[in-house]
Amino acid sequence: MTVETPAKPSVTLEEAVILMSQVSANLEKSLEKNLAEMSRRMAESKAEADAIYAKRKAEVEAEFAEMSRKRKEDREALDKIYQKREEDRDALNKMYQRREEDRDALDKWIGYFGNSIGNIVEMVLIPGIKKKINDFGHSFNSLSPRKQFYHTNGKTYAEVDLFLENGEEVMVVEVKTQLSVKEVERQIKRLELLRKNEAGSLKGKIIYSAVAGLQIDEDAREMALGLGMYVVEMVEDTKSVNVIKPSGKLGTW
Repeated sequence: MTVETPAKPSVTLEEAVILMSQVSANLEKSLEKNLAEMSRRMAESKAEADAIYAKRKAEVEAEFAEMSRKRKEDREALDKIYQKREEDRDALNKMYQRREEDRDALDKWIGYFGNSIGNIVEMVLIPGIKKKINDFGHSFNSLSPRKQFYHTNGKTYAEVDLFLENGEEVMVVEVKTQLSVKEVERQIKRLELLRKNEAGSLKGKIIYSAVAGLQIDEDAREMALGLGMYVVEMVEDTKSVNVIKPSGKLGTW
């Protein structure tokens, strides 16, 4: 009977220990490399996330700042609207107050003379207007209230509330309780009509103009003075008049 002898191992124990040590060292190096790569990627991801967060935060803060600015502008605009409304309300109240004062003043004048142009002419203008007008370099020596002018056929073509005259010039005075732009425009037409149909006391004479009123609208005053007309004011609470001469050249017709 033949007995087999066990085969001799191809790797000794010493060689196996050395091999295991080498494998362990290689695994450790690989693990360290992998950990380093993982740490690098995590750092890059964190940096990217931080950048995205910072950018979005800046955008949100900018949007919030813009919203705050617009809200402030809207609030300021609204405050201005409210302020303008208050100013308009105050101006309107002052206008109403002024109208009431004007109405009271007109009532006083009407109380003095009645609502009659004839009464006003006779009691206020006639006593003092000729002298006041002549103080501006005129020399009127005749004064006629409610003077009418006639065509050759006897029909009236114009009526003048107050007519001043001398040998060379005349003045046509229109009197109203409330003098408006319309009244000034009517006076212009009246003057043109008198010039066109001149005869008798008008023939060849210079025609001047004046407008008088208990109350005189500001635009009517400016228009009359701009046309070279005298403006005659009834002085409040008195029975006198104030004559305003145009700053420019006197208008003639």
